Amino acid sequence: MKFKYIATVIIVASIGLSACDININTGSDGDSNDSNKQDQNSSNNSKDESNNDNSSSEGNSNDESTNSPEHYAKVWISIIEDNGGNADSSSTEITHVDISGDVLNPYNKRASATFPNGTQALYGTPTAAGQVIYQDNHDGTVDVYDVPSHFQDKRWDKDDYSQNESTRILNNPKTVKLKDFSQSEIEHWTPVISESDGSNDSSENSNDNSGEVTRENVIDKVEAYEGHSLNTSQYTYKEPEQSDNGDWGFSFTDKDDNLAGSYIVDQDGNVTKYDEDGELE
Repeated sequence: MKFKYIATVIIVASIGLSACDININTGSDGDSNDSNKQDQNSSNNSKDESNNDNSSSEGNSNDESTNSPEHYAKVWISIIEDNGGNADSSSTEITHVDISGDVLNPYNKRASATFPNGTQALYGTPTAAGQVIYQDNHDGTVDVYDVPSHFQDKRWDKDDYSQNESTRILNNPKTVKLKDFSQSEIEHWTPVISESDGSNDSSENSNDNSGEVTRENVIDKVEAYEGHSLNTSQYTYKEPEQSDNGDWGFSFTDKDDNLAGSYIVDQDGNVTKYDEDGELE
């Protein structure tokens, strides 16, 4: 009887130890798997963080300062070519001015909308090279304001027209996507781009037609009025002549020698243009 009891106790104890071994092993396996998963997750997180860092680094490396000659060059060429013009660095100098808060119409400041904060201006020299007034959207596009390069239209002197037209211009910008240019193309332009002297009056100066009008500069006055060089490939321009009252004028014809229009430049440098019928344009 004692032997049976002892044998029974031994068997029960063995089963108990076996069960303990099974539970311990099972627990170890579970902990090992969890540890492996944690290590794997940690590794994956490290990779993700590394990828994010690389992505952020790449994004920052692609960021271009919007206040640099390189960016101004890109804006200038993109806008001039978008308007159908030809950007030529060999015959152009560009002045950059921050015109935030300046009036759009410098000749009627009391009745003019003002440029919003962040508005930039690029003024070409000579004035026939053009100008670009814009705001950068910091996404590869700019909003371009169709500001006149001159204010010869007498309506700009009237308060209602000046206020309404300047407001309309600022409320209706044209969004233009900047083009990609090679570094060599940009490097052609950076030497001819400079900052203003801080007077922030380049807009007014660029539209100033003051000074004595002579045979030598009357064409310059007309080109400043038009905002581009005269189209000698399509028209023939006659030699300027001075009238008795001191005004200068000249006509131009098409290639068939038909009258196409004319210009009158008064002593103050104001330009008036007429069509082929002698009507005001």
